[in-house]
Amino acid sequence: MRKSSVIKKVLIILVITIIILVIILNLPFVTLNHRESKNDYSNWMSETLTNDMLAVDIKMPGAHDAFSSGINIFSKLDPYNTDSIMKRIPGVLLKGFIVRQAVTQISIPKTLLEKGVRYFDIRLTYDDEKWITKHNYLSSDFPEAAAQITEFLKENPGEFLILDFQHIDGLNYEIDNDYDIFYSMLQSTGLAQYSYDRNIKELSTITYGDLTDEGTRSRVIIIDKFQKSNKKTFLYSTSIRSSWANSDDFDKVISFLEEEKSIIDNNSDIKGFRVMQAVATMQMNFGGIINAIKTWSLIERAEDFNIYLFEYDGFKELSEIMPIIMIDYSDSYQFVDYIMNFIKTENN
Repeated sequence: MRKSSVIKKVLIILVITIIILVIILNLPFVTLNHRESKNDYSNWMSETLTNDMLAVDIKMPGAHDAFSSGINIFSKLDPYNTDSIMKRIPGVLLKGFIVRQAVTQISIPKTLLEKGVRYFDIRLTYDDEKWITKHNYLSSDFPEAAAQITEFLKENPGEFLILDFQHIDGLNYEIDNDYDIFYSMLQSTGLAQYSYDRNIKELSTITYGDLTDEGTRSRVIIIDKFQKSNKKTFLYSTSIRSSWANSDDFDKVISFLEEEKSIIDNNSDIKGFRVMQAVATMQMNFGGIINAIKTWSLIERAEDFNIYLFEYDGFKELSEIMPIIMIDYSDSYQFVDYIMNFIKTENN
């Protein structure tokens, strides 16, 4: 056989292998075995909390990148995304793989609320007068999520939520008029109707009874990064601490949380909400990519990490210092029941 013929066959096999690999990487399924807990935790706050409990000390489940369930293989890239690997040819060839790392929750807000989530980490893009949820890719219209939230609040007096607008692209935090645009959205979606005005009391002194009029109504605490001085919502920098491990190694994430616990415990100036960012984040290196491929999707890896976190010997102590337990796949099967039983017991 001539040498040129052998080389040609090798190249053909290599091309076919690459094509097959790209197809496998881009299969759109985020998770193949999602099961839901049969238990409903819509009223866990009104059923377990006392009026004198400080809001900042109440243990609760949180959803990281809460509104990413609408992301799929056809989703548009967020116009404010600057990550080069998600653009042009790499972005096309790897889109399915990247999408599986972008979806952190697979349930709609209504389901997350019913499964006990009370803290929402929110990422928005404001573009052409539209509010869109996102995580690298655009997910869904935020007013649709807000409608589910306000409906839940209407139907479940005695519950309160923390809406943490972690990122809002398309507006300038230092321009007062841009805050007005944001607050106008809160009014039009009905969220402002339930919002607790930050001018009423210092955050560190607000109780469950203050927020809910002793269990008779529902409320939201809205946190954002706008700098307007006379705003009604809470300022991120003084209201919440939420530090990120940025690792996909389970032990390293736990070690980071232990360090964060020590920092908070030894700093009396930290008086607002304290978030346990208990998420394992894919790393763009060889090991991180291999881990991502092995576990197929971020959702699958989160399911494993959530159980790992709960079974960690020091989990209770971590939750004492960082009572907002923010995770990916926050209604993952079994874990949601484990964590809700823990939270209801520990808040008493």
